[in-house]
Amino acid sequence: QIATENQFIIDFALYANRTDTLTLPSFLESFNSRYHRYAKTVVADSEYGSEENYLFMDVHNMEAYVKYNYFHKEQHPRYTPNPFCPASLYYNKEQDFYVCPMGQHMKRIGMKRSLTSNGFVTYSVRYQAERCDGCPLRGSCFKARGNRIIEVNHQLQHYKQKDTGTTDLGRRHQASRTKVHRSWNQV
Repeated sequence: QIATENQFIIDFALYANRTDTLTLPSFLESFNSRYHRYAKTVVADSEYGSEENYLFMDVHNMEAYVKYNYFHKEQHPRYTPNPFCPASLYYNKEQDFYVCPMGQHMKRIGMKRSLTSNGFVTYSVRYQAERCDGCPLRGSCFKARGNRIIEVNHQLQHYKQKDTGTTDLGRRHQASRTKVHRSWNQV
């Protein structure tokens, strides 16, 4: 990992972990221990787009220009969203239910607690449809027995909606990041 400012490398760290997602909080902590402050702005690729990383940057008041994991796919001109994906379904925030493509309400049935490989706890809300039997879209929607259940991490959805990568400033930050990558490759 490298941290740069005006194309100068100001911090670095080596990690044995192959996935970038798990390294960002410790890297930003190392920056803090070196400079006695947290970075004001973080610009990073979609490999860093996780709830843990967004939360860490939010708690430490960092301006995050970090793409979420499906960002590049969604920007592709031929991308068509899956109408059955939870992100494509209508959500009524006030009454806390989703609506499936056939117009059926999917009601909240509980929470799911998950632990990431980094030890971070995430919470997803589970929603279930009431009558999937006989639905003409069932084969396209899901194949399991019973009624469809979806899981939604509302906190992660909140961070994704705050996406700054498509703003003018976000695009400029991302463009300057590629210049650094080229110079780093020459070292």
